[in-house]
Amino acid sequence: MPLSVLLKTSIKRGLNVLGYDVHKTPKPDATTPYEPAYPHATYAPWNTDREFREIYSRIRDNTLVDVYRCYELWTLVTQLAQLPEGIIIEVGVWRGGTGALIAAAARRAGITDRIYLCDTFEGVTKASDLDNLYKGGEHSDTSEKIVGSLLAGFPGLTDVVVLRGVFPEETARSVREAKIRMCHIDVDVYNSARDVFEWAWDRLVLGGVVVFDDYGFDGCIGVTRLVDGFRGLSDRVIIHNLNGHAVVVKVS
Repeated sequence: MPLSVLLKTSIKRGLNVLGYDVHKTPKPDATTPYEPAYPHATYAPWNTDREFREIYSRIRDNTLVDVYRCYELWTLVTQLAQLPEGIIIEVGVWRGGTGALIAAAARRAGITDRIYLCDTFEGVTKASDLDNLYKGGEHSDTSEKIVGSLLAGFPGLTDVVVLRGVFPEETARSVREAKIRMCHIDVDVYNSARDVFEWAWDRLVLGGVVVFDDYGFDGCIGVTRLVDGFRGLSDRVIIHNLNGHAVVVKVS
């Protein structure tokens, strides 16, 4: 190994031991809208929120969503308790981690409306040429039993309904309520995200939110393209959070 490479490797390892991570800053590239983003802000309330940490420690092995997005879901649900009514629905549950987190946050905040967790439990569906990574069937390593077992470990999570099947075509008929306060869409691909959003938007109460996971990831360009297509519409505000969320707030 050349001395220069050995030196760089040693320095990087030493900094890692001290708790620092080293990244090469990429040059701006006008041919692609993607590059690693490392915000300089250091405020990390998820580290000191004891209630969140306790819940997160119990669901972290059942989700692919990182702590930053999990904390955003936690705080969004808490704030949405001020809305007078509306169910919460998650489409794209995998092993139930974020679903359980959302449900725990809702009950803690005093939201008593029903919560729906919807998944095919057979992996990603509706992948198309609008998506660059997913081909269909990914994330099928789950089951209703896994989700049910996780939920059972949280006392007080009543009225949490798990629906199996393609949403909305196969399972939306089981959602009887007419109003939604929050819809969490974590389906990875364009067509599925579009169909869920179109079903949910007219049912969303004023001030309600739709949270798109996968926004901004270079493996989920279909979801990013879908959300970017909403920009400029007067009935919504779109927030691009660098953590991988797009939050769409209904304003009229």
